Amino acid sequence: MVATPVIAPAAVQAQQAGAEQTSNGGAPPEERSPALDRQLRRAKMAWRRGTNLPEAKARLDHLLRQRPDDQAARKLRAEVLLEMDRPGAALRDARHAATSYPRDGVAHLLCVEAARRDSQPALARRALARAAEHLPQKAEPHVRFSWNAMQLGRLAQAEAFGRVAVALDSSSGAAPRQLARVFVERDRADEAAAVLARGVRAGVLAPRVIRRDERLRDLTDHPRLRELMRR
Repeated sequence: MVATPVIAPAAVQAQQAGAEQTSNGGAPPEERSPALDRQLRRAKMAWRRGTNLPEAKARLDHLLRQRPDDQAARKLRAEVLLEMDRPGAALRDARHAATSYPRDGVAHLLCVEAARRDSQPALARRALARAAEHLPQKAEPHVRFSWNAMQLGRLAQAEAFGRVAVALDSSSGAAPRQLARVFVERDRADEAAAVLARGVRAGVLAPRVIRRDERLRDLTDHPRLRELMRR
């Protein structure tokens, strides 16, 4: 029988702190009170469900009044404000987070999206360059980077980061879908169809998702996809 290693509580805390520091772009681990931790968790839950964004914002407003430099809360409020279609306010939070911790790639990515949606393309492109240097090695931020780069006309970057997203997570349906969109924008329909076909065969992309995507639906009759789309 192999003995299970016993990890001391202090070691567990150190591991958790390291994970939080990495996810926050080098920011030190947050030391919130239990009450403020609950506010953050509940705000995150409300945001993810999308059912009560004003509640999520109110919780984050309260937390940030107590801890104005809380990096996780600042970024989450930017996300909430984007969902509420308030890109100008989201940009203020995103820039605060990116200025506080310049190695936080997600903070820069939030600046990109907020600036783009606030009709500030030059600022969005500058933030895109900074985000490219510091993105965490996860598929989701690479998909998001690719989408925003595509919207800003940076198609080579959009393709590169879309490819990385596919390589990082073979179980992600969002990654091949976004890479296919980039190929469509670059008039490379055969490559787009090939990426989608692999996703359908792997079971990570449903044909109905492709049919509903306004950038991809014209590919449903492509020879590489035609049979698969009947599933």
